[in-house]
Amino acid sequence: MVNSKFSQLRSYNCWMMVMMIQAIVVLCLLAGSQATDYCDPELCDAGEEHIGCDNDGDWGDDCPADAELIELDRDAQIVLRDAHNDVRQEWASGNGLLPVKACRMATMRWIPELAEVAEFNVRQCILKHDECRNTEEFKNSGQNLYMSGYSGMDPPDLHDVLREVVQEWANEGQYVTEEQLAEYPENYDGPVIGHFTAVVQERSIGLGCAMSSFEQDDFHMYIVACNYATTNFYGRPVYTACEEAAEECKRGQNVDHPALCTAFEDVDYNYEHS
Repeated sequence: MVNSKFSQLRSYNCWMMVMMIQAIVVLCLLAGSQATDYCDPELCDAGEEHIGCDNDGDWGDDCPADAELIELDRDAQIVLRDAHNDVRQEWASGNGLLPVKACRMATMRWIPELAEVAEFNVRQCILKHDECRNTEEFKNSGQNLYMSGYSGMDPPDLHDVLREVVQEWANEGQYVTEEQLAEYPENYDGPVIGHFTAVVQERSIGLGCAMSSFEQDDFHMYIVACNYATTNFYGRPVYTACEEAAEECKRGQNVDHPALCTAFEDVDYNYEHS
C-alpha cells in the first residue's frame, strides 16, 4: 500500500512537471510572438513610413470586396524556399548565364516575421513597394513583387504559380554583367535586374512571402510579395566571385545545394561588421 502511494505521488509529480514545462514553452512562444513596434523610428530611414505602422491588417482602398489571402502553408513555403535556393545554387556554382562562382552565398530559409510583414503589402491589391519593411532582426529587408492573372474558372496549381513567380524574377539574370554582380550599380537605367539580384544576394539568409487574390476586369488577379533578410546596396557585391564555389564558407556546404553555405553559416546580413 505504501509503495502504491509513492507510485501515485511520483506519477502526480511527473505529470505536474510535464504541465509546468508545457506552460513555460507556451509562455516563451507567446513572448517571442509579440508584435514588433513597427512605428519605432529606429526601424526605418528618416522620412520613411513602415508598412506595418498603425496598420491593423485591413484591406486597402484599392481592393474589391472579394479580395482574399491565399494561404501559403508549409508545403507552399518549401516550394518558395527551394525555388530560391535552386536559383542560388545554379548561379553560385557558376552554371548560371555567367561563369561566376560564389565564394560564400548563404542558404535561404523561411522566416515567419518576414512573411507577416509581406502580408501587409499584398492587402493593398496594387503592385507597390513598401517604403520600409524592416524588422528588429532584419534592418535592411529587401522585397520582390509579382502580379499576374488568369481567366476562366479553373485556377492554376498554386505550387506551379509560385515556381513561375521565382523563375520570372530569375529570368532577369540574362541582363546582368559580371561587373554588376561584383558591384551593384548606381544610376542604372538598363533592363530590370533588381528582382534577380535580390534572389541571389549572397547575404540573404531567408525570405517570407504572402499572396492575395481578387477579381479585376474579368480576370482573377493575384499578387505575390516576398520579403528578404537583406537587400542589395550600391557599390557592394551581389555576390563575390571565387575560383571554387563555397570556398569561403566557414561552416561547410549545404548538402542539397553544395555551392551554398550550410544553413548554419554565420552571416552578417545587417552589414554591421563590414
